[in-house]
Amino acid sequence: MNNNPFEPEVFRLRVPIKKGEVEYKELTLKPPVLRDVLRTDGHDPASIGYARALLSALSGAPEAVLDQLVPEDWADLRIILARTNMRFMGLVNLLDKKPETEEDKSKDPTEAAENIPPQNSGPTSAA
Repeated sequence: MNNNPFEPEVFRLRVPIKKGEVEYKELTLKPPVLRDVLRTDGHDPASIGYARALLSALSGAPEAVLDQLVPEDWADLRIILARTNMRFMGLVNLLDKKPETEEDKSKDPTEAAENIPPQNSGPTSAA
């Protein structure tokens, strides 16, 4: 998985796809732009058609080629496409992430929890 969302991501196929004279052993997914998402218009965002159209736009592979993906490759590619969708829907803004500082790394995660009062679980009875 590529950590830089502004660089292409190369996905190696478990099972290469042959279409005519061309064999696809990997798909290179370019960084998404709005034009790529517009290719999905008319498809429900949760549908396979939506994901296939977006994958075709990002990889440049024809949809007829993508129709031959094995389930294991398709499942991994859907995860990559979900990240793209989250960015375009505003659910994830990768530019707002701040790098962790050394001070942040040294903080004790239990420190914040020490000042939280216990939740009242309701009346208790002595049996």
